[in-house]
Amino acid sequence: MNPQDATSAVPAVLPAPAGERAPIRSAAPALVPADPDHQLSEDAAALVARGLAANTRAAYERHWAPFERWCHLRGRTPLPATAATLAEYVHHLTRTTTQYGGPPSASTINHVLGCLQAAHKHAGQVCDVRLARLALRAYRRDANASDGDIAPRRRGRRRSAPIAVAQLRSLVHAILTAVAQGTVHPVKGQRDQLALVLGFAMAARSAEVAALNIADLAFSDRGLTITVRSSKTDQDAAGATVRIKYGRRLETCPVRLTQAWIDTLAAHGISSGPLLRGVDARGRLAGTPHYAGRTPPDGRPAPLTNTALNDLLRTAVRRARTADPELADPEDYSWHGLRAGFATAAAEGGAAPSAIADHGRWKGLLMVMHYWRGGTAWNNHALDKVDL
Repeated sequence: MNPQDATSAVPAVLPAPAGERAPIRSAAPALVPADPDHQLSEDAAALVARGLAANTRAAYERHWAPFERWCHLRGRTPLPATAATLAEYVHHLTRTTTQYGGPPSASTINHVLGCLQAAHKHAGQVCDVRLARLALRAYRRDANASDGDIAPRRRGRRRSAPIAVAQLRSLVHAILTAVAQGTVHPVKGQRDQLALVLGFAMAARSAEVAALNIADLAFSDRGLTITVRSSKTDQDAAGATVRIKYGRRLETCPVRLTQAWIDTLAAHGISSGPLLRGVDARGRLAGTPHYAGRTPPDGRPAPLTNTALNDLLRTAVRRARTADPELADPEDYSWHGLRAGFATAAAEGGAAPSAIADHGRWKGLLMVMHYWRGGTAWNNHALDKVDL
């Protein structure tokens, strides 16, 4: 749909920013006859589309299209949607079977509802979600309920299990063992080791790690300074600085591992571009001749994707489980486990919630306090002052 078409009741499709694969539906509806006051040029529409973070635009596209299709099949209006329509859609989602064999979790439905709210907000439309949230509350309560010996009803996919420092060492040891046994190429092992240790030390989201370029790093006698150019809580890409100190152990020192990886990249003729990149079975790096992995059409090496980082982590967990019984099933982990593990470990070490939030780029203290309470639960226990 042309962004200048102001006669449709469906959100306009804005052209994707340069280099992106598909058009993104904007939240700008066209509910009035076309006139100069309600028209966007293609350039202006593209600028508006780029105002949203790529992941946000992708979420809008991913969640709006099914909602729009559902409304069309039932003769309902998607924009603006009534309170009853949104509540009915929540009810529909609770009875939908996902790829995991059951209905979506309450948190997933909450995320979908949030995207629909945001689409209405960007369109300048009122979105009454009170009925939908009451329905969602009942669904969450039912999902959390249990009856005696009866197994609790499906709770959906939970957040990743946190990865403690000891478990991180187990993952690193498993990687080094695989390299020593010849089942993993040394270059790939070095990259995987750095990815896990640096992700933990930065308390980094997977997107932040994937986006790191060599130029974002600066070494000094005191450690490593990393520029995070944008993140989930930095939609304006103002940037943030993360300072990483030397570790006590060589195998988990983020500064020494990063410097060693930079040296490896330099030995392969790489001095710019993504810090973490593909490594094929023969140890050839993305961006070097004869690399056997996928190369984008522009020929520039692509950074690791969020999916690749999660697979990297789960593979390490799978290898380490034989020696570390504390590790859960690999599918229980995602990259967020490193971030959660850092926050918990920092709290156990006595770090203040504000310091944890600043280092991990948490926008507020609510989630940090969740980790902080867990980390200090045994260190500052109420029963310590009780004479039992």
